Amino acid sequence: MKRIALYVCMAAAFCPAAMAVTAEEGGNSVFIPCGKGGGSSFAIISDIATYRECTAEIEAYRDVLEKEGLATYILADDWSDPMQLRRKIIGIAEKKPALEGIVLVGDIPIAMIREGQHLTTAFKMDEERFPEFESSVASDRFYDDFDLEFEFIARDSVRNDVFYYRLSGSGAQTLQPEIYSARMKVPGVMEGDKYDIMRSYLRKVVAAHREQNPLDNMIYFAGHGYNSDCLTVWRQKPLVFRENFPYCFDRSSGNRFLNFREARYMEDRLFNELQREDTDFFMFSEHGEFDTQYINSSETSIHSLEDAIHRLEGRIISSYEKYRGTADEEPFLKEVLDSVYHLSREVVSDSSIAAYKAAEEEVERKINITLDEIMELRSNPRFIIFNACYNGSFHRDDGYVAGCHVFGPGKCVVAQGNTVNVLQDKWEDKLLGMVSMGERVGMWQREIPYLESHLTGDPTFRFAPHTETEAKAVARLHKDLLFRRDRPGVWKKYLKSDNPVLRSAGISVLSEIGEEGADEAALDLLRNDRALTVRIHALKALEKMKSGLLHDAVVTALDDPYEMVVRTACHIAADMCDSTLSEALEKTVVEHPDMVRVSGIAAGGALDVIDGSRWIEMISRAADRNLPDSRRRSAVRSFRNSNTVGAVPVLLSIVADDTEPVPLRRDACEALGWYSLSVSRGEIITALREIASGELPERVGKEVEKTIKRLE
Repeated sequence: MKRIALYVCMAAAFCPAAMAVTAEEGGNSVFIPCGKGGGSSFAIISDIATYRECTAEIEAYRDVLEKEGLATYILADDWSDPMQLRRKIIGIAEKKPALEGIVLVGDIPIAMIREGQHLTTAFKMDEERFPEFESSVASDRFYDDFDLEFEFIARDSVRNDVFYYRLSGSGAQTLQPEIYSARMKVPGVMEGDKYDIMRSYLRKVVAAHREQNPLDNMIYFAGHGYNSDCLTVWRQKPLVFRENFPYCFDRSSGNRFLNFREARYMEDRLFNELQREDTDFFMFSEHGEFDTQYINSSETSIHSLEDAIHRLEGRIISSYEKYRGTADEEPFLKEVLDSVYHLSREVVSDSSIAAYKAAEEEVERKINITLDEIMELRSNPRFIIFNACYNGSFHRDDGYVAGCHVFGPGKCVVAQGNTVNVLQDKWEDKLLGMVSMGERVGMWQREIPYLESHLTGDPTFRFAPHTETEAKAVARLHKDLLFRRDRPGVWKKYLKSDNPVLRSAGISVLSEIGEEGADEAALDLLRNDRALTVRIHALKALEKMKSGLLHDAVVTALDDPYEMVVRTACHIAADMCDSTLSEALEKTVVEHPDMVRVSGIAAGGALDVIDGSRWIEMISRAADRNLPDSRRRSAVRSFRNSNTVGAVPVLLSIVADDTEPVPLRRDACEALGWYSLSVSRGEIITALREIASGELPERVGKEVEKTIKRLE
């Protein structure tokens, strides 16, 4: 195929840059080098059609970034597959100045990851039973984490932009992205020309960069059925956010903490809050779907006697319709209406039933927020976090919540959301105070890497620092994260800072690089630091290091006043399955009924795992060769969530037995990979290394390799 190279000189923001346009039959590509003089670089990566339609806006975006000192590339192509683009990104990252992030603009190939569920917070869908599109994780960790390796499986038979990959055992089994990433993808559900929408959005982004807007106004909302059902969680949020966003607490109007219990229908209040002109940051903590934010529920919409009677009548109608027209109709009416509730039979008349169903349709419409409602709003917070399932599903052709907020007419320029379901107990605010200080949102996102977690919109957006001192501190933090991440001495100094955000950053990075003595420093912070945010960072640092001090840390953390620390300690105790922690867990259950997710779920669950008696039947089912493979596989997979040590001998025996079905052996090995904190971890590693020394089927051998890496 004949290539013709054309070179066009263009003016960059602060120095000349050359644009090389390579034309070929059937398509072309664009590469515009970054300007010189930036301390780090960034890449705007677009499909060729979007670039042609939005050239002026993309280049204006580039120009405003270069004025900020961020040297910016522009790349556009008919990207054939994700691997082609990944190689291009890695190639740019090997150049100077150092690449700090990318944004994928328009129709960029989507990588759907399989056999990598241990890199998610909660996603555990059976990849054998469910369709590939549903049981894979759409993830741009494919593009931003260079230590991961992938094996190509197939291109989707319907969606030309979707490609399936298997996470390879030859690469890393933990996430530590070298760069940050985001997508600018217009939701397919939005009306109008997608290029017009993109142009309008990019103009909004450029305008936001030209502002000097400090983060001093925030809103937090807790939806029904989530961890916010625990009022202790909700009431402690202001304490946490005061440490992360201190300037939002200089005046009463700078912060709002809303709860689903406040009104029968909270959506009207939320619509008003979202459209406030002065709101900088909004966090939703709730259940979600790709097209829905779950706000209230029909049960939580009872705020009066009238509401309660309506709900009772609904239950009666629901039961009555089962008996209507049968011999049991009259006995039902006599017992329920005449004897129990003493209600008129008018309750079940045709007109009453029709009126009730019409009212229920209105309730269902009002208790949730849907895409059509979002698109009628002006979502004005510059930055929104959706701590919810599926709200960030950019891979859906039919739209997604985060995209509809970002690409609407409001001031929102960036949002974080998840492409699959997410753990309720996810640590969603790790190092979030960096954003308040003036760090780019993308740099914050890089510090909380989950396979499913993504930014929609502009990852380079940042709020203005509040003071000159803060500006110097965040500039230093930015450079340290980019260029001095592997220097322990740098991060030890952060532990002495008066700023809890910087102390948190210090212990987090020290745990990442495995510095000797970091676990002792973390335990000291957990025991003595007055900041809630620092103590949770210290506990998570000890978990990351798989420290020998973890037992003492859990005992300490179970008595911490911060619910998130206690809840995290319970989950760590369950993963350890250490029987010597039972007494401390039992004390926690008794003393903290106010911590609903702790006493009712986390601590009780840990005690069940440690005791192991409720798992005896599941262990027997996994070992029973007389059962169908599907039932045995289901039993084996259950130990991914409950790492009881009683299952270890059976799981290891399945992996080692060459007479067992290969899928079952692979599943057993994968389940053992979740025992990364277990008291049996050393035993498992030793056994798997011995198994790996013999001949194994390819799928089993690869899973053994992955599991050993996960446990080490």
